[in-house]
Amino acid sequence: MNQQQTRKANKRRGERGSILATAALSMVSLLLAAGLAVDVSHFYTAKAELQNAADAAALAAASQINSTSGGIQSAVRQATTVANNYDFSKPLTITADNVTFAKNLNDTYMSSVAAEGVASQIRFVKVTLSPQSVNTTFSALVLGNSQNIGASATAGLSVGLTMNKFYTAYTFVESTALPLLKNQPYTLNAKAHNDSAPMSYRVLEGPDAELITTGQIHAYGYIGSSYKVALKTAAEMCRYAKIGTNTRFGDYSPTNVHPGVNATDEPPDTITQENITYAQYSAMQGAGTVQNVNGVKNRRIMTVPIALNSTYNTTARTVTSNRLAAFFIKKKMASVLDTANCNLDIEYIGAPLSVPVGTFEPGSSQMSELAIAVLYK
Repeated sequence: MNQQQTRKANKRRGERGSILATAALSMVSLLLAAGLAVDVSHFYTAKAELQNAADAAALAAASQINSTSGGIQSAVRQATTVANNYDFSKPLTITADNVTFAKNLNDTYMSSVAAEGVASQIRFVKVTLSPQSVNTTFSALVLGNSQNIGASATAGLSVGLTMNKFYTAYTFVESTALPLLKNQPYTLNAKAHNDSAPMSYRVLEGPDAELITTGQIHAYGYIGSSYKVALKTAAEMCRYAKIGTNTRFGDYSPTNVHPGVNATDEPPDTITQENITYAQYSAMQGAGTVQNVNGVKNRRIMTVPIALNSTYNTTARTVTSNRLAAFFIKKKMASVLDTANCNLDIEYIGAPLSVPVGTFEPGSSQMSELAIAVLYK
């Protein structure tokens, strides 16, 4: 081999070494990039999980806002329960300090203690999850051994609804001279289908002409809608009202009067103590009081169409609602065997509170007293 050939061979060997070194460096770079991508993806996943927990907690809290201090306490209880039970990679722990409240969406948020003092004005709640340490797997040299990731969410009551999905199978009748006033207790009595007297109640027909008085009618409620009154005497109205009301207190007697009534289809409320106000009831909820473990929360709250007696067509048995409003049942009615006493003792809540299902359609008549929990940010 001459000198020129030797130089060419040495050059080729040098080029092979350079290619191997470049390839090795490229592999290391690719591995680092892949590791970085995996870790960043892991952080994004953790952030999404935390955000889901914050969103769920905020919505749960907002659903409890009801213009009372007990509603504030219930909101804190629900938010902490939901967040602390959320299926994150490590246990989440939040306290009342992580749940704050405001009158308006963009206000400065206050503690739950401060919010209780102005509970009638509170409409928004923010849940802030403290930063959680999420370990780095592949790219600790670049990102450090861990990253702290937190989340927050704000929810609140919507504007007044234009449709409420569920309403209780009564209508309360008022007159211009005797309107039902917010935050006031009332004792209403049954009247027959052909009697338009105000300050009284009627039982409504259900969607299939059935009397559904023990639960909520699965129907759409609107302001200005026409509702059908059941073809019943005052005594019959009274009987069905008693069955529908007393089951909410866990009273299903006497079974021979209405054999189909049962605790599964017509469950009681979780709180069955009688002769309390709505504020006391809400405070008991906020304190976590459960008097009936098989009960359903808020069964003592009824959403009812209210109608002026001037809109009552006693021939067609129809009334036109001027609003849908929420009422609190203060106590059981008399026994169904006591045909002389048909009094229904209720309290007109009147304050904005959240219902399970409803919608808002711009331009339609709004139910200012009913809202749904909405996630804002």
